[in-house]
Formats: sequence, C-alpha cells, structure tokens
Amino acid sequence: MRLEAVNTRRPLSSLREVRLMQVSFLQMIRNLVEYRNYMPASVLQDDTDDETSRDVSSTEISRVTVSKTSGDSASRAKGNLGGLLTNDVRVKRVTLMVCNMVGFLQVEDVHQVQAVISSYLTAGLYHLRSSKGIPDSFSGDRLYASWNGARVCSSHRTAAYLCARDMCRDKNIVTSLSIGLASGEAKCGNMGCDGMKKYSYIGSLSSWVHVVERIGRSME
Repeated sequence: MRLEAVNTRRPLSSLREVRLMQVSFLQMIRNLVEYRNYMPASVLQDDTDDETSRDVSSTEISRVTVSKTSGDSASRAKGNLGGLLTNDVRVKRVTLMVCNMVGFLQVEDVHQVQAVISSYLTAGLYHLRSSKGIPDSFSGDRLYASWNGARVCSSHRTAAYLCARDMCRDKNIVTSLSIGLASGEAKCGNMGCDGMKKYSYIGSLSSWVHVVERIGRSME
C-alpha cells in the first residue's frame, strides 16, 4: 500500500500573520516594561473590585488585541492603559500621607531592623491597597502614599483616614507610628526626564503633609 506524502506546511499568509503577531506582542511587552517607570508599581496590579477605579490591571492588559503591525499594537496598548501613561500634569484634589516609625533608630540589631521593616511594610501595603491607596515610595522608615491621584478614589479623605487608623491599630507593626495626612489641590502627573519619570505631586500640599507628620511625632 502506497502512502502519499501529506503536505503539513501552512499557507504563507498564515505564517506571516503569526510572525507579525509575535513582533507586535514583543513590542507591547517592551513598552509595558518602559511604562512601569512612569507610575507606581501598584497601579499595574489587578484590582477589579472598585467600580470607580481606573488603575492599570492585568485584566485590562490581557484585553490588548495584537494587530498586524507593531505600531498599531503599541498604540492599542497605550490606549487601554489610559491617561496614566501620558505626560499631562493636571490639578486634582488628592489626599497625601507620610508615615514614620517612632523609635525606629533605637533598633540596633541588623537582623531585627530587617524584621521590623518587613512587618511594617507588609502591614502598611495591605492597608493601603485595602483602602485604594497608592504606595508612592519608601525611604528608611518612611512610607509615602496617596489617594485619588494615579488611581481614582472619590472618597479619598475618608479612605486615607481609615487606612491611617487601621495601620495604628495593627499589631504586626511593633513600633508607634506618626502619620501625617493632608488633603487638597496639587499638580499631579508623570514628571521627570527621559531617564527617570514618576507620578508626582507638586504644591503646598506636599509640604503640609510633612508638617502634620512632624507635629504628630512631637506629641508622642
């Protein structure tokens, strides 16, 4: 019995489309990696239980349709990511928070310092994300956060207060906390240079939140 060779080659047009999809997908990934430098990392996390939130979630990213050209793919991805990826600076009403650990410098053991910082940040990030806050940065024992800036939060003042209250009550944080909250107008947007950009807040509000934190620390 003679077996005829079976032609398993795909049509040229199909292979070309697969190749174009691969190129577009890789270009989209490169763009997304670059975009991470333009905003807080937490904005890119999936958070679909807030109807008013317009943060960048993994669900939204997965909906990006790869088109036939890398340019179209990048434009589609940027469109789905929304206004957070633009360089527009806008005046918005936001609430800022700075949290400082009281007595942190008295911890001398290196391993204990790491344990204290780890438990402090773990608890702080949990309460921030539960209240739709954005952890903006961390330096030493200071944690900076914001509401209604990079992520929409209509009840930002209440959410910030509840977050600060819950952090102070959290038993996993072994030291006392001095927390400053300030709410008002600030210039918000992606600022910086080509080598480094960050979603930032400019205005007197940024100074007032530190003043409030220092007042609270002096009252300990």
